Amino acid sequence: MKLINARQAWTDAQHESNASISALAADRAKSATVVRKEKAALREIIFAAQGEDKEERIMAVRQKISIAETRRAPIGRSTHRAAHLLTMGKVQKAIESLPFQVQQLGHYLYHPCMTVVHMLNAEKLIWSDTDFSALTDAKAAKVHCLITCALQSYKAEANGGDAWGPARVSDAMLKLYGIAIQPKHWDRDWLDIWNFLRKAIVEVDIQVQQPVWQVIHAENSEDAA
Repeated sequence: MKLINARQAWTDAQHESNASISALAADRAKSATVVRKEKAALREIIFAAQGEDKEERIMAVRQKISIAETRRAPIGRSTHRAAHLLTMGKVQKAIESLPFQVQQLGHYLYHPCMTVVHMLNAEKLIWSDTDFSALTDAKAAKVHCLITCALQSYKAEANGGDAWGPARVSDAMLKLYGIAIQPKHWDRDWLDIWNFLRKAIVEVDIQVQQPVWQVIHAENSEDAA
């Protein structure tokens, strides 16, 4: 497992990387136990004559013999997989050291199979960590919904995509929640709140990445030694 940065390490630590399903199946087949069976056949058995008895001849079924051969993966590949799993374990342990909802926000951003549980906990964390007491109840309700869009926008940005603009936020708010906000009034009504939400997400993301970076620095120090 390569350790390029904390975001990449978080993602790669959640699964074993394989070239494809068919490649994995082929690899397992190479390591499988192969059973070879010989065909049953009749064999003549001769009992020599003793005293006045005559020589006896009978036909007997030859015993079936099974041969088991275990094919093993190449040593280099096994060693590489063991090292990969060891590094995965270190990263996963670092992730588990974080508070639960911080972990969940990290999974929301970087887990390859993000779930609705990750999303709900990420939204709850940002909502509970911000103070919207100065807003009216109506606007605070809209901001609560806006958190979803802010998280989606930051997730895209953190993974190499583009941050969401006013038009996309407006479209998402309408489709997800049936709430209409006007892009033409974005700077006046929503820009400061949007920037505030993004700052809150960035602060948690820094906390998310910190223990993973510690693993990366420790691993790089060991390799350099």
